[in-house]
Amino acid sequence: MKNRTEGVVLVVVLSLAAVLLVVLATYSIVTVNNTRTSASSGNASAGFYASEAALNARAEAVRQKFKGFEVPAGVTPSAASPCQGTNKGLGDFACQSNVVAGRTVTSYVEKGGSTTITIPPGEDFENLTADETPFTVRGQALGTTGNPEAITELTFRSRLVPLFQFAVFFGKDLEFTNTANLNLSGPVHTNGNLFLDAGATLYIKGQTTAAGRLYRGWKHGNNCSAGTVQLDDAGNTARTIPCGAGRTELSSSTTNAFGGRLKRVPSLELPEVAQLQPNPGAQYWDKADIRIVLRRRGSSDNWDPMFVNASKTIINLSGVGCLLGESLGTSTSFRDNREAEYWENGGRDARGQQDAGRANRRMLEIDVRQLLTCVGTPGNASLLGISGLADETDGGLVIYATVEDGTTGIAQDGPNHYAVRLKNAALLQSNNAFHPKPKGITFVSDEAVFLQGNFNSSADRASGWIPASVISDTVNVISAGWDGATRCTTRYGTKTYGVSRTYRNISSYAGFLNDLGGRWNFYTDLAQGDLVSGDAKSQLPLFCRYAGATTIKAGILSATTSSGTIPGPPVQDGEGTLDRGPQSGGVHNMMRFHEDWGSNSGDLTYPGSAVTYTYTGSLVSLSQPLHAFGTFILGNNRYQPPQRNWTFEEQFRRAENLPPLTPRFVYLRQDNFTRQFEQ
Repeated sequence: MKNRTEGVVLVVVLSLAAVLLVVLATYSIVTVNNTRTSASSGNASAGFYASEAALNARAEAVRQKFKGFEVPAGVTPSAASPCQGTNKGLGDFACQSNVVAGRTVTSYVEKGGSTTITIPPGEDFENLTADETPFTVRGQALGTTGNPEAITELTFRSRLVPLFQFAVFFGKDLEFTNTANLNLSGPVHTNGNLFLDAGATLYIKGQTTAAGRLYRGWKHGNNCSAGTVQLDDAGNTARTIPCGAGRTELSSSTTNAFGGRLKRVPSLELPEVAQLQPNPGAQYWDKADIRIVLRRRGSSDNWDPMFVNASKTIINLSGVGCLLGESLGTSTSFRDNREAEYWENGGRDARGQQDAGRANRRMLEIDVRQLLTCVGTPGNASLLGISGLADETDGGLVIYATVEDGTTGIAQDGPNHYAVRLKNAALLQSNNAFHPKPKGITFVSDEAVFLQGNFNSSADRASGWIPASVISDTVNVISAGWDGATRCTTRYGTKTYGVSRTYRNISSYAGFLNDLGGRWNFYTDLAQGDLVSGDAKSQLPLFCRYAGATTIKAGILSATTSSGTIPGPPVQDGEGTLDRGPQSGGVHNMMRFHEDWGSNSGDLTYPGSAVTYTYTGSLVSLSQPLHAFGTFILGNNRYQPPQRNWTFEEQFRRAENLPPLTPRFVYLRQDNFTRQFEQ
């Protein structure tokens, strides 16, 4: 019996041992599999993140291509075994391999068809027209062993948005400071801080966006003007933003009440100022159809205007309008009283030299209609490399005008007194009735531009309006009354007098002043006032510089000062500062004036009602001036403002009505990011 019991015990022990061995074996297998699974999952996650990073970098490379006026180009590898063997694709869409976190990620790009869209309501930059192009970036991450760890796909859309679709677009602090009446139907954007303020009424009907902070009040001082600031909300109902005790930053509850029509957005990457310079490789110089240079002869003070090609070799044109003095010329008769403050008070150029004589501008003079008559001749158009005035490359004609003062000159190096004056431009077409009308014209200069008289002022296309723009360091407006002879007259107190530098012992003599550049004699007989015309006015006080009604219709891109910027060189940048002068003058003084237009004149005033300046277009400023360092001052022999009748150019909402080479920004809108599988 004993042996039998022992046998049973032995069997039980052996059975238990077998079970334990099975359990141990199973545990070992499970543990190894869990370890392998964990490692595999970790590798897959690492591969996924590496692939995601590579695809995002590839998308950014596509966006960078859109800067300026480039577009991505190339050939996508075929769908069958992409990136294998010779199936690599070409250019911007070709296969690329990068090592990210120890993983080799291979990617390629597929481009869809471009379409023109209207950005949907509620999105950033709603209701604007954009060129939208879909892209798909596909990538595969290989681990250290060469095995695929993740296959990913990123789909996004690039949107190119023209800047002249905005009523106002600033790449820097945007100041509506003590603003005159402005009724803006288009959108407003700034890449800096936004300051909303009005001396009268500021009404913005389009979406208003800022990458920086939003304020009600001034930038240069802790103040808020008593005027009315209104913006439309999402229901197109005007909402008023009241003043506080001083400048106040708008709260989220205030901005949220506008339903997305007043908000902060990410900073945009904008065209660079370098693309506006007259250098080979710069976009506007390279793409210009007509290039005009005012060139100094050696070290002398003799200057010659001329046509050149992209490499700056002279092109000799001939025929009507081409002779010196017809379409092109030069002058030094205009005194810029704003910039005179800089040069006559010890201002220095980039070489450290002072020259009070630079208060007078060295002008490249362009008679626009004579110029178009000259280049409209088929032989001249052929020499310039264009098909004629109706050339449609880049949307129409691009005319670049600049000044060259030699290899040691200051034309591109800092403060200078050079400028381009455009006149006889009410109609932007040839004097020859047989020449076609341009589709559009953009004038570009790295120097200051002066628009004298009416510019593209026709009511519509049928009567002569065309899409036009001016892109320059600064834009100055000289009224249509500049060349006409006018008398120096002023109202002093309640009476109006003729004013003359000549003393005449006659019964109408009423006294004199000695504080306006010498002795000025007053006469009750207005006919005794000095008769002056043209640039001679610029040398005289404001009571000899009365403006005439003027109309300008064009997109304008120019540099503007920001409050708090102290002229140099070196310049002390005022971007982002608060409570520091000098003030910029605000958006409504972006265009510089040089005459008495009749508003805000004080005691010595325009002897009549204020003169209207009608402007229709889009105001864009991306930087501070490179060459104009005079500070903003109202009055003080500089200017008195016009009655402003300013509106957004509604025709710019349509892509076909935009000026040639309209600058633009690009942003990407991601559709999805997917992982097809992990391994």
